Amino acid sequence: MVQAMKRFAALLLLTSTPAMAAHQDWRVSHQPDRFMDRVMMEAWADADKGPARMTLYCDTENGFRVMFMPHRALMPEGPSRVTLTIDGAKPVILDGDAFGDDSTDVVTVHDSPRIQRVLSTAHHITANFIGSDGKAGDDAFTFGDLAAQRDTLMEVCPVSRRVR
Repeated sequence: MVQAMKRFAALLLLTSTPAMAAHQDWRVSHQPDRFMDRVMMEAWADADKGPARMTLYCDTENGFRVMFMPHRALMPEGPSRVTLTIDGAKPVILDGDAFGDDSTDVVTVHDSPRIQRVLSTAHHITANFIGSDGKAGDDAFTFGDLAAQRDTLMEVCPVSRRVR
């Protein structure tokens, strides 16, 4: 019996398919205090290939933010440039900052509200990173249904309609 179970387990391991990249669509939470009820929203997607994660944040105090966690040696710490292609549209170039020592822990993007409206319904995003040393890398991310919470996002983090 034990031998049969071992064969069955081995068969499952050999025939299983790779897991799809994970994602979490908008999750809304509240952090009340004496002065205000801070509303926070977060969505993330793991890279379609590789260890990276893209995270979208929004809260009533700090607004909309985009961050990447490459989890690999992508670029040196310091200024960076991130080019996003959102659902196949014209690429948008944004400045950012990379943080980390031996590997790039976090890449923050400046002027995130500029792309909030487009990201609020995005499904597939490709990111091209260029560090201060000229080294480049790419990642692609697939979200589920961000549009389901779009109205809440625009209420929590109002933004202008412009995308440059």
